[in-house]
Amino acid sequence: MGNRREFLKISLAASAGVAICGCSRSGSTAKIFDDSERNCLIAISEQIVPADEQWGGATEAGVINYIENWVGKYYPEMLPIYKKGVSAVQNASQRLYAKNFQELEFNVQTDFLKKMESGALDQQDWKEINQRDFFKEMRVRTMQGFYGPPRHGGNKDYMSYKMCGLEMPHVLGQNRY
Repeated sequence: MGNRREFLKISLAASAGVAICGCSRSGSTAKIFDDSERNCLIAISEQIVPADEQWGGATEAGVINYIENWVGKYYPEMLPIYKKGVSAVQNASQRLYAKNFQELEFNVQTDFLKKMESGALDQQDWKEINQRDFFKEMRVRTMQGFYGPPRHGGNKDYMSYKMCGLEMPHVLGQNRY
């Protein structure tokens, strides 16, 4: 096997490898929404921050990763609100259009969310959650996921910083204007 010094070197290298692997996994987020819920949340976020000819939108920025990270790690008490909100959106969409929200055309989704924002959707689908409050929640988390620091799961590759013409901070929170 070798001497004690070689054993310690190998052990130290192995423990460093385990530590590095553990650290790299700590930034990943577990999926807490099923595929249908994720796709609905992505479609809502893409309505709030859509892509254009030059820049990507909420989808490319990874807003869904931010939302799952935010709910899964920091505010798990919000999970029932998201589940009820997505369920209400899907129920209303099915009742109105016989399709899930994410399957609707972009302009139909836009009209749906305008009604939701103003509280004009039929209340029979919104018995467990307020539609205006859920829209506000989605708007806030989408904006945070798009414009916030990438370390929280969104703003992939500093997309919004580049879009706004900002330099990436050398030290987080230390942009000098």
